[in-house]
Amino acid sequence: MGGGVGRLTEDIVNAFSRKHAILYIRPGNNSRLIKEGSITFLEIKAGGKNEIAIPNLGTKNNKLIFNSLKDFSPDIIHSQDPGPISLLVQMWAKDKNLPYFYTSHVLPTKTAEFNLVEFSKKLGKLVDSKLLRKYFLNFFNRCSAVIALNKRALKDIRHFGYKGKIYLIPNGRDLSFYQKKKVIDPEMINLIFVGYLTRRKNQNYLIETIRHLSSNYQLNLAGPYIDEKYYCELVNLAKKYNLSNVRFLGRVDHTQVPKLLSESKIFVSASKMEVQSLAVMEALASGTPVVGLSNETIDEFVDRSCGYNFPPNTSCKVFAEKIKEICNLSEDEYLVLSNNSRQKVEKLDWVNVVEMTMEAYKEGIQNNNIILEKQLNENNSHWLSKFENIFKKNDRRREKERNILFKKFGKEDVTIYMLVLVTFLGNYFYSFYNGASNLLEKFKD
Repeated sequence: MGGGVGRLTEDIVNAFSRKHAILYIRPGNNSRLIKEGSITFLEIKAGGKNEIAIPNLGTKNNKLIFNSLKDFSPDIIHSQDPGPISLLVQMWAKDKNLPYFYTSHVLPTKTAEFNLVEFSKKLGKLVDSKLLRKYFLNFFNRCSAVIALNKRALKDIRHFGYKGKIYLIPNGRDLSFYQKKKVIDPEMINLIFVGYLTRRKNQNYLIETIRHLSSNYQLNLAGPYIDEKYYCELVNLAKKYNLSNVRFLGRVDHTQVPKLLSESKIFVSASKMEVQSLAVMEALASGTPVVGLSNETIDEFVDRSCGYNFPPNTSCKVFAEKIKEICNLSEDEYLVLSNNSRQKVEKLDWVNVVEMTMEAYKEGIQNNNIILEKQLNENNSHWLSKFENIFKKNDRRREKERNILFKKFGKEDVTIYMLVLVTFLGNYFYSFYNGASNLLEKFKD
């Protein structure tokens, strides 16, 4: 429900709705259908804890989903997670021969490590089990195509066992949203991190780092915690070292993030694993240099031109020295870093990402049509071969009948009669086949 995937899903719906009609299926407090402009919101009642939403997929809600899909009649279906609703819709897409896309926002070989263990150790173990891994692989294999956010993610998807079509399409952002002018406080140097407070994101490293900086450096940690125990550890660590310059801002609305970034000198990240962090992308879009430990996102976007990318085993002291070095740059030198940061993500505006995704959709629809046409031809060939076999088995009988007919009527007349008979039978069987197919479709509905 929350985090980068939740935020991104909302954004991609809004980005596509500028030119296309969207049916957006998501969890909610109650099951309901709402239409706002070109977006039809279908909310499915869900329960859960914290950021996990478990939909109630009883008969009534299943029927609501299927009827809504039928009424909307989509050209393509695109899911952002492999959960229960996505599986249900994937089954519907398969039955209707519709292309189905899935964007993997986690590394499938390490799914449980993306916060699930901190939500629940039992849930983490379940997701890591052979049964669930098999489920995820089957989900991947039933997709028409999978979207990987970067090369590292693509490599992991292949390693997981998926051999189907993969498109390389990054996350998108509304870059104009982050173009606020920098307002840097000369007395207090703000360092910022935005994201969940989790062991994977390693905020304790950032608190240890601030110990090596003077008191006019302030670390702002913006984001809710998942595991209360870990949050308490962070708070106690700051108290242990009397670090009054560490601020826990809690959950911050995404509309306030651009302001926080505009007031920050550096975005700091010690995260151990990120597929493609929206927070890092937003920081760069705002012209905020990034200093981070190596992970999938830092390696993709961050180098000396826009900050610094450290190996994972870098000491907090060395990390702090680089922060001081950047903060001590002249205004002009810092401006170069800031402009370079914006350039790093300038191609990730939604306009470009939507265009890339639309090209993938068009190809997906085209490939789907080719497959359907091939299947139709194979079915026709199958029926034709059956008739050919029947004809071969009855060669002697037909030869005798033909000789009798030829003696009685003449060769040309018999040929015409046979063509009329074959055409009649062909139309009869074709009409019967179509009628049976339509009846079956109505029965399924």
